[in-house]
Amino acid sequence: MSEDDLAEKLYQQLKGKRFVIVLDDVWDIDGWNLLKHSLPDDCNGSRVLLTSRIQNLSLQIKPNSKPHHLRSLTNKESLELLQKKLFAKEDCPPALSEVVQCIARYCKGLPLAVVLVAGILATTQQDCWEEVTRRLSSTIFVDNKHCMETLEHSYNYLPDYLKPCLLYLGAFQEDRDILVPKLLWLWISEGFVQKTEGKSLEDVADKYLMDLIGRSLVMPTQRRSLGGIKICQIHDLVHEFCVVKAKEENFLQILNVDDLHTFNGPCNPHRLSIYPSTSEGPIKSRLFFPNLRSLLFFNCDYRQQLDGSSLKFLLSKLLRVLDLGETVCPYFPREVLFLVHLRYLRIKGNFGEIPSAIANLSRLWK
Repeated sequence: MSEDDLAEKLYQQLKGKRFVIVLDDVWDIDGWNLLKHSLPDDCNGSRVLLTSRIQNLSLQIKPNSKPHHLRSLTNKESLELLQKKLFAKEDCPPALSEVVQCIARYCKGLPLAVVLVAGILATTQQDCWEEVTRRLSSTIFVDNKHCMETLEHSYNYLPDYLKPCLLYLGAFQEDRDILVPKLLWLWISEGFVQKTEGKSLEDVADKYLMDLIGRSLVMPTQRRSLGGIKICQIHDLVHEFCVVKAKEENFLQILNVDDLHTFNGPCNPHRLSIYPSTSEGPIKSRLFFPNLRSLLFFNCDYRQQLDGSSLKFLLSKLLRVLDLGETVCPYFPREVLFLVHLRYLRIKGNFGEIPSAIANLSRLWK
């Protein structure tokens, strides 16, 4: 049948009848515009229910509508869903009660996580569930094809300008608060934010963030008293997806400080995010990344020091973003003064004055 004939047949089938139609996981208004003419309005109580990860889609379909926003599950509801998936109508064996509760809490109210971990446990011997719990991490979920496909779908439907903004969130540590002002400054410094006439870069970047929140990829966790988002987070599953996708696209490389001694990965990453060390000694590395654009240290122990002899091996003259986090520098590293492309700089140290020559870094934005 042609599309027109199919639309007419659907209309005739529904005409005069009372119906409920559910359109699940709608991504844009185009599909609705094609379908709506096939749905007769006979004022008989028929209903159409749409679900979407895009919050403002309902306003495009029906102005002044008030969408129903789903909340995260409570720990109790997560437990009930997990038990239903694992045991159907049977009770959870007392011996497994504690481990099942632990797993339900780990899922952090995300129904998809509950369903996926239930699928993992359903194919695992029950006497191994405790071991699964001990090594439970978001990596387990990423290995699940359905989860990756679901998150890949969300990523593919992002506008091109939002994709690097989302992947950049993988640079931050899992389960940590993300300060929104810092995130927006980094986006701007990286060149992700497009200039828009009549708007500041900060306003445009904030709109990007609200768009990601509207698509349920970022979670606001603390709001400012005068409005706006102060702190946000991403779910473990989204974080792990960002890490995997960023590595796959050579967008971002993540290393532990300890790994700097033995790193043998890609020799020319464009962005490098370094996580804390498990040891307390000084950070010493002889690595050099000639094409590095961004170097970010996150929550490195304040007792650790990045000495000048190692710093010069990490810095590239092409660097645009340098954030040494909590790493303590014993003096202001003069190598920084030669980074003429630098747009963002954060250094913590015991040095007294900042050299006046820093004024030569004319591109510094923040």
